[in-house]
Amino acid sequence: MEPNTRPTAYDRAFWEDRYRDDDPSGPAPAPSPAFTALVAELDLTSAPGAGPQPRALELACGRGGDALWLAAQGWHVTAVDIAGAALTALSDRARAAGLGDRVRVERHDLGRTAPGPGPWDLVYANHFHTGQALDRDAALRRAAGSVAAGGVLAVVDHGSSAPWSWEQREDHPTADDLWRSLGLGPGWSALVCERRERIARGPDGRTAPVVDNVVAACRRA
Repeated sequence: MEPNTRPTAYDRAFWEDRYRDDDPSGPAPAPSPAFTALVAELDLTSAPGAGPQPRALELACGRGGDALWLAAQGWHVTAVDIAGAALTALSDRARAAGLGDRVRVERHDLGRTAPGPGPWDLVYANHFHTGQALDRDAALRRAAGSVAAGGVLAVVDHGSSAPWSWEQREDHPTADDLWRSLGLGPGWSALVCERRERIARGPDGRTAPVVDNVVAACRRA
């Protein structure tokens, strides 16, 4: 598929095909700069409530760059995706990096099944793509319910379209829209809710300025 050709459906077959040729013996995927910056900013490795072996849940992990990076920081990560091909490659990479005991993979269609109940010191979703058949807001709200007291929910979303994006649209939600969609109650404290600009690199090496919506909240109780 050409980089800017919009897929007809974000279903399991689409994602399996996307990751089918991912060679786990090749270079490990880089973590998202938006995610690593957020972890550093919030000092999540010492987040209130996190034990000596903090536990994280990643929704829609894809190739697993964030999960591998977080595991290397000392976290135990359960990485969830709909594509078994992506999870197999991630599991192989984790073992090769000596992180096999810190990265667990689970295949879920998050519109139908959910990961274990936790509790998790961190639940995060980084550019979690869904199709019309999956209520992403509901999936995120369910996951928020499994965050431990003192733990953090973090979501990074597209606030603009890169030139090579599948979806060229002008009506991206704002950070405030994202916050409201999570439906977090009075037991949560907002840590971050803002629009952040960065330079993205496309599949053909091009670069362009893009916007991320970044939201993070701490569960008080």
